[in-house]
Amino acid sequence: MADDLVPLFDVQAAPPPEPEESAGARRTCRQAEALACGRHPLTGGRLHAEAAPHDDRSAAGRRCGTCRWRQPVRGGARSYAKCLRGNGTRVTHGAATDVRAWWPACPDHSPDPEEES
Repeated sequence: MADDLVPLFDVQAAPPPEPEESAGARRTCRQAEALACGRHPLTGGRLHAEAAPHDDRSAAGRRCGTCRWRQPVRGGARSYAKCLRGNGTRVTHGAATDVRAWWPACPDHSPDPEEES
């Protein structure tokens, strides 16, 4: 009797879902888009007038890596580079506020005296 049943719908197997990008990959894309638009990935504001170009990591110019505000902050067994400008308002305990040394500088860039010597 079960062989006499006619299916009501043409059922096909659904394709496997596309693998989602990780949160880190999505954050990296957002940061790259911000830099391409002339915005600093952490502050969201404009870049320093003397900032290095975002698409050439070896070009001359001001970068976050030479700023005195970029300091290591302990977190568990590791240290993470954070921007301590503004009494720590740019610091969270997450990866979103980690500052890459190669990023073009924001207007708050202040050369690190140790880097100049």
